[in-house]
Formats: sequence, structure tokens, C-alpha cells
Amino acid sequence: MLSLLVVLFVAGGGVYWWLSRGEEPVQAISPLTTTPNNQTTTTGGQATTPAPTPTPTPAPAPAVDLSRASTYLSEPGLNCTFFVNYPDGMSGVVQRFSARVVSHEAVQVSEVETGVEQGEAFGYGFHYVERADGTYYILDQTPNEIFPVLKNNLYVGQTWNYQDEFGKITWTVVDMGVDLNLGFATFEDCLLVKENNQAVGFQSITYYAPGRGSVMVIDPSGTTEYYKMTALTRIDAAQAAQTVIKWSPNYAVIKDDRTQY
Repeated sequence: MLSLLVVLFVAGGGVYWWLSRGEEPVQAISPLTTTPNNQTTTTGGQATTPAPTPTPTPAPAPAVDLSRASTYLSEPGLNCTFFVNYPDGMSGVVQRFSARVVSHEAVQVSEVETGVEQGEAFGYGFHYVERADGTYYILDQTPNEIFPVLKNNLYVGQTWNYQDEFGKITWTVVDMGVDLNLGFATFEDCLLVKENNQAVGFQSITYYAPGRGSVMVIDPSGTTEYYKMTALTRIDAAQAAQTVIKWSPNYAVIKDDRTQY
């Protein structure tokens, strides 16, 4: 079983406290846009203009269930850049990629965080599992261990715990439906979860955005931003999957084995 210190590194959506320097964000691949062809045609010497194409009424967007843990998982095909302040006082930049690469139906999405440390590229993969009671994650480097992320039926004041021989971690929902402006974008309906890692005496608050995963992690006083998204682009699904697989050597054996804890 991993120590609680390692759990601290990743709990709350993949926060890795490693000294690193960042890479430039991958450019988003823009979707092609098509427009109706309304050119004038000529028949029998007279110009005729086709009737304008009616604009279809868009279907209403499905309601987002803010009480469900999987609502706050990252959508596949995202490349997010984060500025990170490390506990030792250093800082750096990491990129997070999301994709579907695991065949097991319970694994909803996989992510990797990448960076550069002393001129050498590094990356760490993790995979998110959905169970009846909420979402869990599996570190690619330890495929036989699983840890809680969020519980279902979320409400302000809700708590859940994780404990092993090293100590106990408690998570508490402190707010819901919060709009967070990060400068380059505003994330609506964020979930705020406080983590109290009693084993190492560390506390933090994570902001989860629907479809985006964790977007910011701060200390409870709000004076230190440990992990903050600074850019977000959409990339091709195959490109995202290739990056996740590169840094997830165990992705093919990841599954939700219920003997895991």
C-alpha cells in the first residue's frame, strides 16, 4: 500500500508535487466549419435565388447533475496547462492530457501530467474509475491500488475518509455551484473539497469544474495557490490518447478489480 504522503501527491485529481519546468501548450485543432451554399444560379436566362435554409432550433442542453461525482471528471481530448507551487518553495509548469485508453468499462477517463525537470521530460499517468458510490483513481505505476476521489450524492458538509497504517485523510465538501474566474476562462458550478491529510499535517482545498476535473488547489486560507490552470485547449482524440499511453505503461492492465481498496 502506498504511503499517505504519496496519496497526498495525487489526491484531488492528479496533483503531482514534483520539481518541473513546463513545455509550451499544444495548439488546439479547430473543427471544420461548413456553411450553406447560397450562390445564385441561372435558369432560362433568369437568376433564381434559393430560399434561405431554415436555422434548426438547437436541442436544450441536458441538465448537469452537480451531485454526481463523475460530473467533475475531465472530458477526453483536453490539454491543460498548470502553474504549480511546490511545498519546498519551488515552482514549475505541468501539462495535463486526458483521453480514453482503457478498455475496462468502469474506467471513464485517463490522464497524464507531464513536465521537464533538469532538462529531462517526465510524465505520470492515472486512471479514473466510476463505482456506485463515486469516483476513484488508480495510479498507472501501482495498478493494483485504488483511492477515492469524490463520492456521489454530493452536498455541502459531506465527508468521506481514507485510512491505512500511515494515517487518515478526510475530505469535506465546503461549497458547490461556485463560479471561478482564472483570467483566461471562467469555470461555472465548481465543487470545492477540503482535504485534511492528518498523517503529514497538510490541508488544501480543490476546485473541481464539470467536465474539466481539478482546476485549482489552494491552502485553506486562500493565500497560496498550489495548482492553478492557466490554459486549456482541445486536441485530437488520437493525439491525446498517444500522449496518455506514452506515459502510462500499465494502461492495458488497468481495471476496476473489486478486491482493491
